[in-house]
Amino acid sequence: MLETMVRAGTALSALVVVMLPGWPAAHAQSAARPIPSQPTQGVPADLKDLRGEWSRAGSGFGCKIVPSRQLSQEQLLAVMARACLRLGPLVVGDGADTATAALGPPHQMLKQPQDKVAWLYFIGQREHYPYFVVTVAADRIVALQVTGDGSAPAPGYDFSHVGLGATTDELVAVFGQPSHFEPTDLKNVELWTYPPHPFSFELKGGRVISIRVRQP
Repeated sequence: MLETMVRAGTALSALVVVMLPGWPAAHAQSAARPIPSQPTQGVPADLKDLRGEWSRAGSGFGCKIVPSRQLSQEQLLAVMARACLRLGPLVVGDGADTATAALGPPHQMLKQPQDKVAWLYFIGQREHYPYFVVTVAADRIVALQVTGDGSAPAPGYDFSHVGLGATTDELVAVFGQPSHFEPTDLKNVELWTYPPHPFSFELKGGRVISIRVRQP
């Protein structure tokens, strides 16, 4: 039996929790620059699958990408915004139909506050960790989350080289200490956030058990 609960204890909005037995250099987006609300707008078709990486940029973060060709400033910003909102095969801000095209029909659908719906996909064996949650509102993806139990990775679902099962030291090496951390209503689980940046991590026993990226 799959038991579900919704947590809304952070400023990042509700998290869904399932309880289960020629341009060689990287380019960084200024942390202060707003991210477009529609990641596909202005993105060349051949670069829609480009994956970016978050890295420290002073006191904040920048989005790093390595495009395969030279881009205009407008295209570069659009590509960076999209590339750093990707988790697994999907991108926050894309249409909900991209989830079904990539992953098929969701294994479960869970109603959320504010007319949102969480689409649940098991990665591997049904009713077992890890799982992937696609939160949808008004036919668009507004958040993505991958969750495990810390014992097994989820290949293809890393976020800036941090994946499920990563140690605290490995997380800190990429993202640094969190701007805010707090216990959650799950026993021995701690939430790390980096506001105003749109990602967060949950840790248990010194290992990452959940990664979430949301709409900025």
